[in-house]
Amino acid sequence: MSDGYLTGASRLRAILLVTKHDVYGMVMSNRMLIMGVVIAFFILGSCWAVTDPRFEGVGEFEAYDPIALLFLATAFALWPSTLGVVLFGFDAISRRRLTGELAIDLTQPMPRTDISLAHLLAVWITSLLPTFISFIGGILIIAYRVDAFPTIAELIVFFTATALLLWWYTCLQLLASSLARDLGSSVTLGVGTWLVFTTIWLLVSAVVATIVGVDVTDITSAEFDIVNEKVDLFSPNGVYQLLLETLLPGDAQPRLADAWIWLSAIAWSVLPMSLFVNRMHRIKP
Repeated sequence: MSDGYLTGASRLRAILLVTKHDVYGMVMSNRMLIMGVVIAFFILGSCWAVTDPRFEGVGEFEAYDPIALLFLATAFALWPSTLGVVLFGFDAISRRRLTGELAIDLTQPMPRTDISLAHLLAVWITSLLPTFISFIGGILIIAYRVDAFPTIAELIVFFTATALLLWWYTCLQLLASSLARDLGSSVTLGVGTWLVFTTIWLLVSAVVATIVGVDVTDITSAEFDIVNEKVDLFSPNGVYQLLLETLLPGDAQPRLADAWIWLSAIAWSVLPMSLFVNRMHRIKP
């Protein structure tokens, strides 16, 4: 079906209607009830923990710098949020394939580009809701515990970076689900991708550092730090951490230029989405 059946506001309205319907279905599901509690527990608990004077990670920064504490909290807090994207992504593509809903969707008089964007937006918004609500609570906890509040500019960058991270994982998960032929391979691709970027990526940095002749026995060295930042440009979690590090003071700032970090963020925002939309055009219902 040609993408020219509707133009402008009509297409946007159709996308938003489908998105609203899908978001409502996922928000009211048992999966959201479970993931919402887990996300809130991790984020609120992490924000409380990093404000404890006994927390060793604070030593690198000013103990009462709220944005630095929020940065430290993200090391633990975003695990369930990104995993939630993977789980919600199953409902958007894999479950619909099993029930035959996807075949029905693709035969509707609506461009596949619009259907793809609606699915992306639905999973992204569903993941954003518990994450943002929990982080607002976490910021209030930090402000209460250290009697300081991040600036408006810092909060804008923080929430923008967090929204981008969840968008990147949304695109990756729906792309993985669209490539999988059954539920088993969908789970393997989705969870496998999540594990690579959340737990295994440091090994990639170590391998690359070894290849270029950098000593990997000292991961605090300036040489390893530079290599690690360059490798992180190819990881959604890495780019997210680099974006947040631009808010930190002094030596905690990234060694890479901000332009490279934001260029990588733009690439992560566009390329996986384009691949998913292209894949949806080639799926046969």
